[in-house]
Amino acid sequence: MALSPEEFVKRLDSISENDGIPYGRAHLLFDEEQKHQEAILQFKWYLALSDAFKCFFLETVELINTDCRPRVTAPLSEFYAIFVPRLAHNFQSLCGAERVAICGYPYHAYTLLRNIFDNLTLTSAALQKLTDFYSIEGVEPGKPVDIAAVKKLRKNTEHSVRRKMTGSESGLTQQTLDELTKWDALFDFEVHGARLSLAAAQGWMKGVEPLPVLPRFEAMQFAMFMNRYCEVGWMAHRLIPMLQPPGVLLPSAWRDKWQVINESFELTVNSLTHQLGKKIGAAIVELVKAKFPFNEHSAFPL
Repeated sequence: MALSPEEFVKRLDSISENDGIPYGRAHLLFDEEQKHQEAILQFKWYLALSDAFKCFFLETVELINTDCRPRVTAPLSEFYAIFVPRLAHNFQSLCGAERVAICGYPYHAYTLLRNIFDNLTLTSAALQKLTDFYSIEGVEPGKPVDIAAVKKLRKNTEHSVRRKMTGSESGLTQQTLDELTKWDALFDFEVHGARLSLAAAQGWMKGVEPLPVLPRFEAMQFAMFMNRYCEVGWMAHRLIPMLQPPGVLLPSAWRDKWQVINESFELTVNSLTHQLGKKIGAAIVELVKAKFPFNEHSAFPL
């Protein structure tokens, strides 16, 4: 059936009116999303840290373009051109996940953080020469591309990096390894099967509540996302100095800002242990300091 664009829209308009409002039921979603956005304003410390992190990343990109690049005289490593877009993509993914959470879908946003964590871990490993950027992508220079071989190399690289960064060959304390195993399993619990999300439908399953479809603010759900966001965001922040080309560092004012945000992330993550008694906070601190061992004086090493 062929329809013009106008006919296509008009046909959908005709079946979607509710109480005289075009697409009125969709406005139920919009209204609840707005309420959720207003509810999370109570987490002022989190919003301040998150927005400061965003501002710093954007400022860094501006400085790289306007201050650093004109001072680069030697050819940069081919790996630099791979690293920079990877980090930028992870930054955009963090921003996107946060928007999803703020609008009322924190568990959906939570699943996105798992992929960002994996990407940041692989990137950090490549910067430390525990692997290389080609292997991360499943590419073997000089060889023709074979999809099966690409998948195999990527999978093998991911397994090897996991052992070295968060597993048996990491050198992390056993308590931290145990906590990271639980942390990883909780991600899997939602990523594979949406089991955390489905728990919210228990009342409907028992016949005592309506089916939860519209966003509804639940402090525990948003806190789950918020805590993981700060942990993963801290990992991303530790990689930002690596945007500095070798021998071409950014100004001291930039370094001071990096340290303020770094300290703020550490205080936030550590508060899970110091204030709430949850061991995962201290475990993440050990992970970040050991496996993202970069600071404001670091520069791209390859």
